[in-house]
Amino acid sequence: MKYLLYLLSLLCIALIPVSSSAAPVLFEMGTSARAIALGGAFAAIADDEGAIFYNPAGLAWLSKTTIAVFYQRAFDVVHHIALAGAGRGWGVQVLQIDTGPLESTNEFGNPAGEQAHYASYAGLVGGAVGLGNFALGLRGKLSRDERETQWGIDAGALAQLGAVRVGLVAENLLGSAAISLKLGTAFVMTLSPRMLLTISAEFWNLLSRPEMHLGLEASINGVQIRAGYDGVAVITGAGARWNSLRLDWAYRMHPQLPASTIVTVAYLF
Repeated sequence: MKYLLYLLSLLCIALIPVSSSAAPVLFEMGTSARAIALGGAFAAIADDEGAIFYNPAGLAWLSKTTIAVFYQRAFDVVHHIALAGAGRGWGVQVLQIDTGPLESTNEFGNPAGEQAHYASYAGLVGGAVGLGNFALGLRGKLSRDERETQWGIDAGALAQLGAVRVGLVAENLLGSAAISLKLGTAFVMTLSPRMLLTISAEFWNLLSRPEMHLGLEASINGVQIRAGYDGVAVITGAGARWNSLRLDWAYRMHPQLPASTIVTVAYLF
């Protein structure tokens, strides 16, 4: 089908030996159903295990230890899996994307007899310290695909200023990819003792081609409704928690490719 060929073009950064400064594609796909539902605008929130991926500074303020499993079925083709563990001041994560064998088609939609495959793997390790209303974090990452191995050192900062949170992430301060900056803010309103409203906005790629990401989350009695925009697609989502178990879901509606379904299941100790 034509969208398979289009998908491969999206993955060409990992398949074609272009500049080594290009970041691995799996670091662009997210590893949290909650954060993805918020359009990826999570650097200023970073208050769960997703901090290891979106802003390591958030690890400093985690109140519980969490183990989380993430799965995304992207474009009806890509299997995207991640396993994370995080607690106060630390976090680790391993992740993988794999298309499986993809058969190309001709202009009539018939099989052309050629197959392509893409897989990539990565690991993240991070730590953070809190300094009153400020937190600083560092993260190391290593990724591998069929073409090359890449590594990087990232830094994050987070500030809590009343109802406003500000997050800054500097990616690839050291490493094989180009430096990238993300700057975000989140406004958390307490509407009642059991109802919170969070609005987040974030700019990615501040040093090259800035793009805005937006997110909205309403939480009522432990149930969350979310919506976001990641610069390409509109995303909706929801979440709920029962005792120590948390479930998050997101649905990403790409304008040209099939929609993606994302799920995170987490256990809190």
